[in-house]
Amino acid sequence: MLKQRLITAAILIPLVVLGILKLETSQLQWFVSLVAVLAAWEWLSIIGIHDIAKRVTWIIGLFLALIVSMYLPEILLMILALGLWLTATRLILKYGHLGLPQDLAALFRHSRFGIACTIVLLTLFWISVLTLHQTPLGPEQLLYVLVSVWLADTGGYFAGKRWGKTPLAKAVSPNKTWQGVWGAIALTSLWALIAYGVGINGDLSLLIWLLLTLFTVMISIIGDLFESLFKRSYNVKDSGNLLPGHGGILDRIDSLIAAIPVFVAGLILLGAI
Repeated sequence: MLKQRLITAAILIPLVVLGILKLETSQLQWFVSLVAVLAAWEWLSIIGIHDIAKRVTWIIGLFLALIVSMYLPEILLMILALGLWLTATRLILKYGHLGLPQDLAALFRHSRFGIACTIVLLTLFWISVLTLHQTPLGPEQLLYVLVSVWLADTGGYFAGKRWGKTPLAKAVSPNKTWQGVWGAIALTSLWALIAYGVGINGDLSLLIWLLLTLFTVMISIIGDLFESLFKRSYNVKDSGNLLPGHGGILDRIDSLIAAIPVFVAGLILLGAI
């Protein structure tokens, strides 16, 4: 399993990095569209949409949502994303240990709610990637968010493995601990300082840059837990098996679906883009 993970990562990471840094936004949008479609396909499978014709219909709906989002004010879309992920954060903090009450559990098991989350959250992810990438520091800052989330995942895993005792949300993801969160914060804080030193922060002060990074990382953890809520609601372990050793596409980008829109929303509200 570890060998498969390393091989897959060794192939995909350079491709992603080169794509972000070398492609024009008009070219990158097709790659991100493919990622969104594959993630949507897996999400629809998780929520019980197994009929191929129905899945294709909703994928077409996703495409239409992507197109419409291009004509809407970016600030409104990013504020919507921020509001949705703050709501998800409140949900996780309130019910992470207790489990969802009956009415909310029924909502998560309702296919229409799952479809709405699939289309809305992936559309906001797609438009936020494009919004950021087309700015002067966009490619570097987009890559910065990706590395931040990857490092948070790495720091969280090893700190949780070594010191993990206090569950973060045991009813949602029993293996995640607060010690893992602190490990994620420590590693991403170091990365934020390095990025600040080379000027990826643009005009943001060091304090604001650190706070925005850490807030983004915390929301990325919520993104992971939010997907876990769906998988637990439908008794699914992995979103798919497209990536050997890593599960599905959705399993790999669930944190990014939350992190990138929130990071972009922060930059917009701070007047940085």
